[in-house]
Amino acid sequence: MSSNQPVPDYKEMTREEWTGAVPLWQKWNQKFAIQTRAATELVLRGAELASGMKVLDLASGTGEPALSLARAVGPQGRVVATDLVPQMLEAARQNAAAQGLNNIEFHVADAEAMPFSNGEFDRVTCRFGIMFFADIPKAMAEIRRVLKPGGRVCFAVFGSLEENPIFMVSLGPFLKRVKMPPLPPDAPHIFRFADETKLANALSSAGFRDVSTNKQRVNFPWSGSAEECWEATRELSAPFKKLIEAIPPDQTEEVIREVLEAVRRFQVGGNINLLATVIIAVGVA
Repeated sequence: MSSNQPVPDYKEMTREEWTGAVPLWQKWNQKFAIQTRAATELVLRGAELASGMKVLDLASGTGEPALSLARAVGPQGRVVATDLVPQMLEAARQNAAAQGLNNIEFHVADAEAMPFSNGEFDRVTCRFGIMFFADIPKAMAEIRRVLKPGGRVCFAVFGSLEENPIFMVSLGPFLKRVKMPPLPPDAPHIFRFADETKLANALSSAGFRDVSTNKQRVNFPWSGSAEECWEATRELSAPFKKLIEAIPPDQTEEVIREVLEAVRRFQVGGNINLLATVIIAVGVA
């Protein structure tokens, strides 16, 4: 990107992208929560939760892992779920109410300027959200500010595209036909922290100690047909919308046929047994 080109407003782009996706995320919420359960459990374990803790969850979307966190800290604990998109949090609020959870509250919040007091939280978590934050150093500084001394962070991010059949089976046929322009080095995108040292360095640079990362291959099973799995992937994949829409109309049928063939290779009975590579990063304030 040359110096005379305007810097994209990544935060506003992210807000618009995910605002438009809210109805679809709520549509698939129950099945997606089941599909991503293994990743949620990695976050819960990495956070080292205890009953009565106060936890801040960032980029909570339609509710996970915030709802699972609320169950984990018990009725004496408290979870604050946040997101940049108000409509996402309204969906999360509805999902919490449906599950009878009353130890959780919802705040529209920008991770780079949070409306919380210094040292307010025992834990800060984020599952598959931190890679979309516009200014990572600013967000890390805010996260450390709101943590109590000795408080712990736990983030989940994805490994590379090549390590993630969950994405590769659906996106591979598109990527064969469409060459997407390269992103600037630190632009927000879903594979921003596929190199786990990058997230570890961001935590260390913000003053966190005992920083560690752990890469794991986990199951992302979809209960349903290949056609439904593709439909959900297409509708939930806000970050890949431009790639999917870039296919010429006369090639669409062929591409979708290839996608379905690839997805069916993971089908066992009524399940699509996809896999994902997840990186868990932790640190202590």
